[in-house]
Amino acid sequence: MDLQKPAGFWRRLGAVVIDAGVGAVIGFFIGPIFEDENLSRIAIWLYVMAYYILVPVYWNGYTVGKRVTGARIVRVDGEKLGFKNTILRMPVAQVLYTISFLTLYIVTIFMIIFRNDKRAVHDFIAGTYVTTEEP
Repeated sequence: MDLQKPAGFWRRLGAVVIDAGVGAVIGFFIGPIFEDENLSRIAIWLYVMAYYILVPVYWNGYTVGKRVTGARIVRVDGEKLGFKNTILRMPVAQVLYTISFLTLYIVTIFMIIFRNDKRAVHDFIAGTYVTTEEP
């Protein structure tokens, strides 16, 4: 398997920071809509998950952060990125990261830094990788 132009740690970190900003903006506008704090948190989480699931599928593997940093999510097999991939990549992987008490986050950081293909735990789960190659 020859993955083309895998994106490295700093580029991916930059994309995560920018996407976190997008999530914060979403939370800023969605949060006050609900009077119940728990309902507000659930709504924000659902909207953020929708962002990470829908945007890459409809925008050639880009999120806002990935677009700005010149990285995008692609499938390892070269097929078009789909909902199955983005669902496995975000909500499913987030559950695994959480139940591992964030140990998998640390593993992911080392995987991106030291692996030649720069694939993280969530990339293996979803059958994806992050590349700097244009669509």
